[in-house]
Amino acid sequence: MGLACGSRIILYDGSPFYPDLPTYLKFVNDQSVTVLGTSPRFLGEVLGQGIKPLVDIGKFEDLRIVMVTGAVLTPPMFGWTQQAFGGHIQIVSASGGTDVCTSFVTGTPALPVYAGEIQTKSLGMKVEIFDPSGNNIEHTGQPGELVCTRPHPSLPACFWGDPSGMKFHNAYFSMYPGVWRQGDFIVLNPTTAGLMILGRSDGVLNPSGVRFGSGEIYSVLEKFSGILDDSICVGQRRPQDLDEHVLLFVKMRTGHQFTCALEGEIKSAIRKGLSARHVPSHIFEVQEIPYTVNGKKIEIAVKQIVSGINVQPSATVANPESLRLYYKYRDLEFAQAKL
Repeated sequence: MGLACGSRIILYDGSPFYPDLPTYLKFVNDQSVTVLGTSPRFLGEVLGQGIKPLVDIGKFEDLRIVMVTGAVLTPPMFGWTQQAFGGHIQIVSASGGTDVCTSFVTGTPALPVYAGEIQTKSLGMKVEIFDPSGNNIEHTGQPGELVCTRPHPSLPACFWGDPSGMKFHNAYFSMYPGVWRQGDFIVLNPTTAGLMILGRSDGVLNPSGVRFGSGEIYSVLEKFSGILDDSICVGQRRPQDLDEHVLLFVKMRTGHQFTCALEGEIKSAIRKGLSARHVPSHIFEVQEIPYTVNGKKIEIAVKQIVSGINVQPSATVANPESLRLYYKYRDLEFAQAKL
């Protein structure tokens, strides 16, 4: 898209964390980047390391847009990004899919930006919000499934190695016949018309019948970014469980320890910021959080593992060995005793 409109595409060879974050940010500033594509994970790391781009790196005078995707961009991170790079930039939160090579919801310079919200639906995409029965509920303020109800310009014809089309159908069309279901849990704000991705719909947390997305938990955890390096929140429901339990796993930053006091602070912040029903049943420290090769947390695999299902990591997992860390939590009572 950038090349098609005559833009100069600037590539950074290697990880933005190598040799360090200031080097990468200086590269962005020195190359006069106007549109920076990044992820919440990257921005969270800049915040966590205490780096202040406008103070420590440069003025970023040419930067116009910071476009963020790959995970939920929380309201606190919206505010920090605006402060970190300057009031002159537009923060664009977008969400799409690899298989469609595009975004379903995105930003526009023609509408106001509200912290934590995606501005609008993408052009050419008939995006709606469905309940489990296939009714459009977007103007009710209730969360539901992100669907696309008409064929779109980049609709894939098939999956490679799927001659019958069964894998393709099961991935996107099995829930609503003839309607593309992306698998994201989304809600529209009736007041602002902004959209919020709450997490993956197959990873929706549902303790005692209260449905909410992991993104809501991550939003509260932003206040602990100087202490927590990362986190992942999943539901656990084993065959013997009458109800689902919410488990929160946290990875500590170097030099910080996970304590009972910190656990209490996290639960109190979630209770205050959301509600008592959002508070995880258990919080555990782990050494690593599983990610896909394109930087997305792998909540579903962790949910399956702690619920008693053996998972074979696919080639899309960047750190497959990390999944082994979660098997001990399927026997929750034993894990608590050990800890």
